[in-house]
Amino acid sequence: MRMTLLLILLFIISGSGYSQDTSPGTNSPDPKIAFLKSLAMPGWGHHYVDKSDWTRGQFHLAAEAGLVLSYVGLRIHSNNLQQNWYTYARSEAGVDVEGRERNFRLAVGNFESLQAYNDYQERSRNWNLLYDDIPENRWSWTGIDNRNKYRDLRERFETIDQQLPALLSLMVVNRVVSAISAYNRARKQGSGGTASVHFTPYQGMSGIVGHLSIRF
Repeated sequence: MRMTLLLILLFIISGSGYSQDTSPGTNSPDPKIAFLKSLAMPGWGHHYVDKSDWTRGQFHLAAEAGLVLSYVGLRIHSNNLQQNWYTYARSEAGVDVEGRERNFRLAVGNFESLQAYNDYQERSRNWNLLYDDIPENRWSWTGIDNRNKYRDLRERFETIDQQLPALLSLMVVNRVVSAISAYNRARKQGSGGTASVHFTPYQGMSGIVGHLSIRF
């Protein structure tokens, strides 16, 4: 999934240097308005500058639609997985992990019961990691298969949840690049200067990150 997001990002950025000359008209479009329109909705600024030729804007609009649909789809899937995960823990292990810290959720998936977890921490002399033996902390799995299924649900949820910020970042980049492109198109009609955007993506521990700079 991360590779797919990176390919989408590279596709958006690779087209940022594309430009097409337009004949100056008597009523030249305002570059600032073109910029703001595409910042609000990718492609809108291109349509404002030249309604007869806004192919570049259509690409940005299509990219925005794809990113939004992907985000909504992943968000729905993430919520469903989360609810299935919580329900499974309550029904099969007798513990509610909703709202609990991540270490507790990991412990439930790694140990058969609270007693097994605390025994391990005592042997390891990790006194600060012990959980009180109270009803809300107690869990007990009936078998390794049930515990593995719980762990699989948790890992799938966390994997998808970590991808959502990357999609939001791509939406921001798409809007900025579209706005810069529309600005340049409007400036060229008025024989003015241009703006440029530079984005250097790299793979970080939390997903796709990078440095974005804009020059007018």
